[in-house]
Amino acid sequence: MEIVLWIVGGLLAAVFLAAGLMKITQPKGKLESSQGWVEDFSPGAVKAIGVVEVLGALGLILPAVTGIAPILVPVAATGLALLMVVQ
Repeated sequence: MEIVLWIVGGLLAAVFLAAGLMKITQPKGKLESSQGWVEDFSPGAVKAIGVVEVLGALGLILPAVTGIAPILVPVAATGLALLMVVQ
């Protein structure tokens, strides 16, 4: 069961990391064609959402891998869930 949790956590982290990096590196105009919600936010807000997604992805994996403050894993997961609801 623990292996399944690591696989699911790793896949989620990879998806959020890729999505966050895309929002950070791509201009807003390019994102509007693929993600309609971007029109409702300023370019700075889109980049901030990308940074939060990248930090959340790191928070899903790094605390459990390093053993330092593993309580941050469910906190990061909750934060990412809230970010998805707000978007």
